[in-house]
Amino acid sequence: MASTRTPAVATAPAWTEFPFRGRDFIRATVPRGDNAGLPFTIAKRLAERYEVRQFFASGGCGLLLEGRDLITGAEVLIKTTLRYDGLVEYARCRDEDGFRRKLTDHRKQLQTERRIMVLLKNRGCNSIPNPNDYVFDWNPRLSESIEGDAGAWQFQDEALLSSEPYLIMERMEGRPVTEAIGRGMKEPLALNILTQVCHVLAELHVPVMRDGREWQLVYQDLKPDNVLLGDHEAVSLLDLGGCRLMFGNMVGSKGAFTPGYCPPECQTSDRMTPATDAYTVGSTLFHMLTGVEPRTLLGPNAMTGGPQSVPFRNWDWLTLEAKVRPMTYNFVRRCLAERAVDRPAHGRALCDEIAVLRSQ
Repeated sequence: MASTRTPAVATAPAWTEFPFRGRDFIRATVPRGDNAGLPFTIAKRLAERYEVRQFFASGGCGLLLEGRDLITGAEVLIKTTLRYDGLVEYARCRDEDGFRRKLTDHRKQLQTERRIMVLLKNRGCNSIPNPNDYVFDWNPRLSESIEGDAGAWQFQDEALLSSEPYLIMERMEGRPVTEAIGRGMKEPLALNILTQVCHVLAELHVPVMRDGREWQLVYQDLKPDNVLLGDHEAVSLLDLGGCRLMFGNMVGSKGAFTPGYCPPECQTSDRMTPATDAYTVGSTLFHMLTGVEPRTLLGPNAMTGGPQSVPFRNWDWLTLEAKVRPMTYNFVRRCLAERAVDRPAHGRALCDEIAVLRSQ
């Protein structure tokens, strides 16, 4: 077993229990990662079946917790929406319809993630967690009083307050690839990891026809934190909730991306193609091979709304060139091309090119 993490009960110092509607709930803050310090609440026994044990990870708008299935005894991962950006503004102006609409829109992202996971599992993809269950429970934070211009306001739609969705997934053993990078991975290991990731991307990029429209998915948020490395170098890809969903030229879901790892079009265009994922493969591989985190290469204005993509000239090409073979160096440069048409076109092309690199 690659993970040596010992489960902790929810009453560890960072967690506080409180009663709500005759049940025990947990109030806590995210301890680390991009969302460190953000608060969340959750039932101690979710849907009276899944016992919440401890924090696992958080990124984008999502939160992952470790838990246990009280019926089967199996360890599980519990995913929910962490951030409801914009809700407070609706509350302050007492716009109940806007609050309800925004809340519903955010929850659709988790439902979409579940559908994507089922789709990939049906295509025989084993490098993602199995979606075990999809349950609903109360989210007490959404009913808290919020101060506005006209005084305190509370959202009181019990049907929505009691139907916070939670995706229950198989507990994958391993550790994030980030923890194994150090000053840079050996090239064969890095290529083996990315081979498995790209096989998932290849399946994800296969279009689906529904109701006469083409359904196209782009993962968009690949980074070492979203890749789990287990025994025998087995890889699991996490957080499919960041996918961008396209219906022809219409955006079904914008998903999420991470500064430093994302290509220029993530900020400048609603239209994404699988070549977006070729860029994130390049940025992830660059980090794995050099130990240099891409976010450190962004310009000085990145934290104040500036470009979120690393300019081509800013990549540390000398460090990369010193660590890998010329053919791998050239592959990373092609993936990181600023124009999408200059990159490998999709996941299958990425698989083919990495296969050549590994064979020589």
